[in-house]
Amino acid sequence: MEPGSFAGAFQRFKLILPDELHGDPVLGRVGKLAMSNSYIMAIGADHRQGDNWVLPCPEEFRVIRISVALPLLAAAFQGATPAPGPPFTLKQVAPGIYAAIDRDTRAGANAGFVIGDDGVVIVDSFQFPEAAESLLAAIRRLTPLPVRYLINTHYHIDHVAGNAVFQRAGARLIGQRNVAAWINTENLKFFTVDQARERALVATIPSPDLLVDQRLTIRLGGRRLELEAAPGHTGGDLIVVVPDARVIFCGDLIWRRWVPSLIDATVSTWTASLEALQRRPDAATFTYVPGQGEVATLADVGEFGRYLADLSAAVLAATGLGATGDDLVAAALPPLKAKYAGWTEFEHGAAREIPLMAAELAGTKRVPRGLPAEHP
Repeated sequence: MEPGSFAGAFQRFKLILPDELHGDPVLGRVGKLAMSNSYIMAIGADHRQGDNWVLPCPEEFRVIRISVALPLLAAAFQGATPAPGPPFTLKQVAPGIYAAIDRDTRAGANAGFVIGDDGVVIVDSFQFPEAAESLLAAIRRLTPLPVRYLINTHYHIDHVAGNAVFQRAGARLIGQRNVAAWINTENLKFFTVDQARERALVATIPSPDLLVDQRLTIRLGGRRLELEAAPGHTGGDLIVVVPDARVIFCGDLIWRRWVPSLIDATVSTWTASLEALQRRPDAATFTYVPGQGEVATLADVGEFGRYLADLSAAVLAATGLGATGDDLVAAALPPLKAKYAGWTEFEHGAAREIPLMAAELAGTKRVPRGLPAEHP
């Protein structure tokens, strides 16, 4: 997959949709869809007519629209002019600890790294291998110490596609046990059958070989990292705590002022993990690096937890009145919009996730089956 600029793609090409789609209540205006990072439009050369990209039928669009906020739209536009500069903003959040915050969806998600006395640990590897190469170069500019470990906070493609880059640099890969089971299989659902290059990438992503059930401690000389299972966004989430610096890398357990994807989520479990995070000793003194959005505080963690609670409550109230389908979205959306309209991806994301929340509450939602823990 080649990173590119959504804005650049749509400056060069006009997207034409059939009349039936212009009034779609979920899609909204085409201009806003163009800047959305929640949809894939797998538009090939056969859909190009001059300077226009034509999507021939609404059925085709609905097949390739996916329910996960993974910024893959750029891959559909070959020849888009890349934006200048690195695909992330590097922020030092404590001595020797850096957050790599995605810029304009060009890295696909956030990542980061920790420099210890005798090595470096990286947290997540972005959606695009090119972004991972840029992160490795940034690390090399800061320290000559070896890259010892790469931690995948969960299996989603936007956090693991650069695994091979760091593996080649000498890193051993770490993930929760379920990540090893899902990384090369469940990620296929984010791509259509004709996206051969992307599906081939999924098949070749290196899987973690050091697996965590609940906890693992890594020592980099005098610096200690504590890996802890914190499920909810998926059934295989890890957080990475650096106690001496009071920093926690949260992966997609936290989305700062950003509507999250629920495609693999169990919101009741997610809420419990967030509550446990907020009950940690001295939780207010920690810096939280989210999977999406800017570096967060404990107040941001609480706000995100309230969003999940409000989403659940709004959907429960609407389903209690018998609402289903589009009526369910129409009934549940207004109370959420009143509080969270300013969040990234709200316009499309909230409407997209309401049916997933309803399926969880009804007990009909499909999530990947986890592996049993191994016991000696």
